[in-house]
Amino acid sequence: MMRVFMVMLCSLMAVCSVSARISRREGMDGQAAIYRLPLFERAVCCTKYFEGWHSEKHHPYVGWGHKILPDERYSARTMTKRQADVLLRKDLRKFCA
Repeated sequence: MMRVFMVMLCSLMAVCSVSARISRREGMDGQAAIYRLPLFERAVCCTKYFEGWHSEKHHPYVGWGHKILPDERYSARTMTKRQADVLLRKDLRKFCA
C-alpha cells in the first residue's frame, strides 16, 4: 500500500513539474502559483488536495492520509489540522528522502 502511495506521489510530482514548465510558457501566473513553491511544499499541497481529510470513518487513516501503524496512538477525533500537517511532513520526509 505504501509503495502504491509513493509511486502515485512521485508521479504527481513529475506531472506537476512538466505542467509548471508549460504554464510558465503560456503565462498562466494566477493558476501557476503552486509552481513557485519549493518542490517539497508542492508535494505537501498536492497530497492535502488529492488525499483529503481523513476522519474517524476512514480508520486506519488519519489526517491527510497517514496510516496508523500498530505502535502508534493517533485518533482522528482529536487530531488537529496542525498535528496532521506535522505528521504529513514527517511521512513525506521519511518516504521521499
